[in-house]
Amino acid sequence: MAPIMQSFREIETCIECSALRQIQVPEVFYYAQKAVLHPTAPLFDQEAQSLKPRCVRALKRIFILCDHDRDGALSDVELNDFQVRCFSAPLQPTEISGVKRVVQEKMPEGVNDSGLTLTGFLFLHALFIEKGRLETTWTVLRKFGYDNEIKLRDEFIPTSVKRAPDQTVELTNEVIDYLKGIFNMFDIDNDEALLPSELDDLFSTAPENPWTSDLYKDCAERNVLGGLSLEGFLSKWTLMTLLDPANSFANLVYVGYSGDFNSAFTITRKRRVDRKKQQTQRNVFQCYVFGPKGSGKTALLQSFLGRQPSDALPTNSDRFAANTVELSDGNRKTLVLREIPEGDVRSLLNNKESLAPCDAAVFVYDSCDEFSWQRARDLLVQVASHGENTGYEVPCLIVAAKDDLDQSPVALQESTRVSQDMGIETPIPISVKLKDLNNIFCRIVHAAQRPHLSIPETEAGKTRRQYRQLLNRSLMVVSGVVGVAAYRVYAARRNSSS
Repeated sequence: MAPIMQSFREIETCIECSALRQIQVPEVFYYAQKAVLHPTAPLFDQEAQSLKPRCVRALKRIFILCDHDRDGALSDVELNDFQVRCFSAPLQPTEISGVKRVVQEKMPEGVNDSGLTLTGFLFLHALFIEKGRLETTWTVLRKFGYDNEIKLRDEFIPTSVKRAPDQTVELTNEVIDYLKGIFNMFDIDNDEALLPSELDDLFSTAPENPWTSDLYKDCAERNVLGGLSLEGFLSKWTLMTLLDPANSFANLVYVGYSGDFNSAFTITRKRRVDRKKQQTQRNVFQCYVFGPKGSGKTALLQSFLGRQPSDALPTNSDRFAANTVELSDGNRKTLVLREIPEGDVRSLLNNKESLAPCDAAVFVYDSCDEFSWQRARDLLVQVASHGENTGYEVPCLIVAAKDDLDQSPVALQESTRVSQDMGIETPIPISVKLKDLNNIFCRIVHAAQRPHLSIPETEAGKTRRQYRQLLNRSLMVVSGVVGVAAYRVYAARRNSSS
């Protein structure tokens, strides 16, 4: 059996037994139960003979939660509190001394004058596992809410958020203040930016860094060293909250936030209600960026983050850019730009609610290419028609990119005519190359803040509107005629009775 276990490290136990002679039969069931209730694989890497990264991250979070005085070590009192919480039994002073002595003999840095350090805490759990006492580590993890995948269980983290399709989730001021605090805490070199190593340290108590995926990797402004400013840091949290509030809340809890979901997030009013009231209370606006390939969509997003178009990482999915925009009245709003690849527009619009979370839409075309304008126009009509058919109309802007090049007269005339026919602002010329952006990002926010304006109307939409107006007028006339007739009948009866 030894060679088999050596070759296949995932085998936890091999045991000889005999049902006939009743040799080690209870042990078979004991180890079978143990393999299910207290598995080795999630905790320990048999090849490397060390704790697995996710286990280390969870134990580090538990250590920090138990280190009440934040001195980087568990004192005798804190160790005893930990023992009572996990095992419902206190430790005697001699037992605490014995634990620290074992750690100090094997790993001197595991104990200091203040008590048991994180290194010593991790060493103890590795020692328990090596000695086959996995139930000890699993009991600790489960007492602090972890499941078999070493993630917090569903009762600690809501898996879904109830809201209408046109409602979004935003960070509250309370959680923004908390995030500012941990930003400063992990900004070790005080350069007002978090380097990748500092960011990894910040998320070292989460199962993994949530911002390593392509979606978040390149979505916020960075400095020349790759550091994330406070605005960039908050923008990433804002984007994660907008796209995946459950995951955002989970990571808030992992990095130490102790409030509940309602204190961390606020759910915005329905955008349909905003349109009726002709105003919005939102602080975060999402703008879909449409346009044909080569029109300048990516360059627009890159300029929003203070980068060159060539800095963009290649991606096969939607690209996001999140940043704050300072308005003329001094208020600051967060704008999220979502670039929609031309080939994905049809699949996007197949979903009835696809425009529900969109606060504004921008249609970019290459101003020196007539064909680019024709494609942008078609996209505008498709999106406007979808909004009219679903009730999720959005304010729209047309952007004439590459204004530093010779413009196509036909594209200029046609785009101006179409914008006037559809009842929206005339095309906004910009040049990313010359850094002449014509205040485009403020204009997008202004359009989103007035959800009842800048909504394009197609020919079919105009016909429907005129039909509704005619129908309403007809109903008013019929109502008036019926009212007059009813009054005459009433008057005639009154006269006859008198």
